Amino acid sequence: MSIHGNRITDNALTADSGENLITKAIHNIEQNTEWHVSDKEKFAGAHGVYYDSKKVGSFFVEVENKKGVKGVLKLQLRPLPFDEGFIIRFIERQIKSLIIRLPKIYLDNAWNEKDGYGFLIFEDVSHLTNLWKNLPPSKKEDFQNHKIFLKEFLNNILPIEPFIERPKETLLQQAEESFNHFFTIAQNSSHKHIEVSEILEYKEKYFNALKNSKFGDLHFTHGHLTGLDVKVNNEQFVVLANLYWKWRPKYYELIFPVWNSLMQVKNKDFSFDDFMAIVNHWNELWSTELYDHNPILEEQYWISLLGFTMNTIMLDLGSSEWVDSEKEEKATLLKRWKDFFEWIIENKF
Repeated sequence: MSIHGNRITDNALTADSGENLITKAIHNIEQNTEWHVSDKEKFAGAHGVYYDSKKVGSFFVEVENKKGVKGVLKLQLRPLPFDEGFIIRFIERQIKSLIIRLPKIYLDNAWNEKDGYGFLIFEDVSHLTNLWKNLPPSKKEDFQNHKIFLKEFLNNILPIEPFIERPKETLLQQAEESFNHFFTIAQNSSHKHIEVSEILEYKEKYFNALKNSKFGDLHFTHGHLTGLDVKVNNEQFVVLANLYWKWRPKYYELIFPVWNSLMQVKNKDFSFDDFMAIVNHWNELWSTELYDHNPILEEQYWISLLGFTMNTIMLDLGSSEWVDSEKEEKATLLKRWKDFFEWIIENKF
């Protein structure tokens, strides 16, 4: 297990399309439970992949039981440190908030070597509104709703008792191990949009900045709080993607939606001014009401954002699959992340 304790990308090098395993799993579930597949296409394209559509980690399909109750079947095709059903139950019993909840579980079975898969059947909340009504988030309500949600999350969900021990390594040591892990995935990718020599140049600048930085503290939290991973039902929030709970640096809940919102941009004419306008919009939003200080003025905020930028250049865009219809947009976005890397180094370190 990695020193990060609950990392889900450790199977990236060995994963395949999982077609035979998916067929086997669905057959077994339909034979041995009251659930059957009711819509094969509803969640097509929503599967969990490792930077490549041919490397599938999880598969989603709509199912229905004999009573007519519909749900979502998530097949976990690769072994993970912790099963999602376990995580949901562990976190759920600690929730103090009256307006944030996790999805209801109908049936689950953890990944095991004998079956070669695990599964989770949970309530279908796909009909509910996303926290971000627009993609990428662009309207005032997208940003304000996210802030309302985060205020509640930070104050009435956290702190959470962890199910894994706090890492003993320093944040610098964790950053080094994390870089090596993702660099290995990038090196083994069949999709190359950046030369290794260029990655290594960025690596040198990245770690020179980190070695002279003052890191913040760690806390146990959800690491995937985008506007697509939180659903809104009247005034209640339903939090998905619960595999991503682990120890993370302070302000991680702020950094991830900034990064993800930028990754949703599809515009071959996207300028650096456009890029920075989005960053600054988020920064202004986060600067008040969430803490007793302005997190944007803290070095840890920019350390984490630089880490996301490094990984995006190296892997999320630099070594991931680009579909033909988006190649121009992806190339432009990669350039903007490179520009942003240099801007952070020059202005924040």
